[in-house]
This record gives sequence, C-alpha cells and structure tokens, in this order.
Amino acid sequence: MSSATQTVPARRGAATFVRHGQKIKIINTHGNQVVETWALALPSSTLSTTSKAEAPLYPNATSDSPSKYTDASNAAASAPEYMSMCHCRASLLKITPAVGDILVSQKRHPIVKLVEDTSPGVHDTLIAACDRWRYSELGVTGYHESCTDNFWDAVNALSTSSELGKEEQEALKDLNGKLGGKVPDPFNLFMNIPITQAGEGAKRRVSFEAPLTKEGDFVLLEALRDVVVVMSACPQDVLTINGKNPVDAHFQVYD
Repeated sequence: MSSATQTVPARRGAATFVRHGQKIKIINTHGNQVVETWALALPSSTLSTTSKAEAPLYPNATSDSPSKYTDASNAAASAPEYMSMCHCRASLLKITPAVGDILVSQKRHPIVKLVEDTSPGVHDTLIAACDRWRYSELGVTGYHESCTDNFWDAVNALSTSSELGKEEQEALKDLNGKLGGKVPDPFNLFMNIPITQAGEGAKRRVSFEAPLTKEGDFVLLEALRDVVVVMSACPQDVLTINGKNPVDAHFQVYD
C-alpha cells in the first residue's frame, strides 16, 4: 500500500519518514528536474522494533581496542549517521549506483537500497548541494533558493509535524547541532554530470548538462533501517541541469 502522492515544490524541499522495509518512490514528474536526495538514520532511541541498529562505535572490537580510542575521536564517531556518497563510491567501486546497489552511511553501514530505476540511470554522486555561495559565484545577486537551505528547512518542518511523536521531534531538532550544520553530499537523482578525459594520465573534467530523463521517470529506494529522506527540487536556473526551469517533483512512500 502506498501513501498519497506528495509534492517536492519547485525550488524547495520536503522530508518524510521511511520506516525499515518501506520504500520511497521519487518521481521526476516533468522529466527535467534534478532531485537532490539525502537519507538520515534515526538514533537508536527512536527506532521501530524492526529497524536495524546503528553502526557500532567499536566495530570488530577486541578486548583492549576500545581503550585505545581518544575521547575526541569517540565524540566525532558518535555523530548521527547519514547516507554518504564518498563512502558509497568506496563500497560500490563505481561513481553511479545502479539497481540492486546498497548505499551506506559515513560509518559504512547499510542505509538504503536502490531497488528500481525507470530513468536512463544517469545520476550524480560528485557535486555538492548548491548553496548561497555557489549562486554568488555564478553571478547571482541578492537572494536565491538553494538545496543546502532546502535541506535544513525541510528537516525543521518535519520536526514540527503532528504525525511525529515527541521523541522523534526532539531527535530531528537535535540533528542540526549534532551534525554541526553540515549538509552531507547528496545523491543527485536525475542529474547529468558527464566525466570526460582531459589530456593525458588521470586528468578528468566534469560538466553540468541537461537531464536525460522523461516525464514520470522514477527511482525507488528501500529503507534498510528507519530513516528520514530529505529531497530538494533543485532551484538551479543558471546552469542547464534542470533545463533552466526548476519545477515540482513528487514522491510516494510504500509499505
């Protein structure tokens, strides 16, 4: 059974809970819209009874190994988990995930699985979320929406939702501080960033190109633990990645 179709408004963001075993369909409704996507794992105190536990603080520990870590490193290692593109690339040994691939957190722990993709499979894991400084760099003056701002605005909006329990609300409100305001690198669904050879040796270049998707193409992700999925209908209208015309996208959550 699926939930009602919900909107990721053009230039804005949305966030939703996806429980362990549920799936989320992220839809490129008009065919030209990049949807920057994140998955944030809920802390163990808020997990449903079926959710996988968070990554251990001391993986593969021996009797004496925990005592060898410093307080500073333990504090950093205790940060909330989030889907991490650089760790996914190391785990998958490829730049672009495909159907059947498991995406992992910064603690190299499974977080979601890519189970279906009706698009040409062209997505990006390299480019950071756009932000106010990026638009300044591109010559924009004054205010411009960004995926970075959309990320935290969407998380904040979900944290006040009446569908959440008090413990879940507090966990989400606490995320900004625990992540130090960091916005993880997103899984840029439907984003076309070709990597090309530039001269000899290991030199490579990237370019920002229009999506290769059609209306209604979608990606289906399965939650491998309780997560918050955050999406931004990227507001980029200077470069061609959205055909210079940001529009709504949509999503559905399936049991």
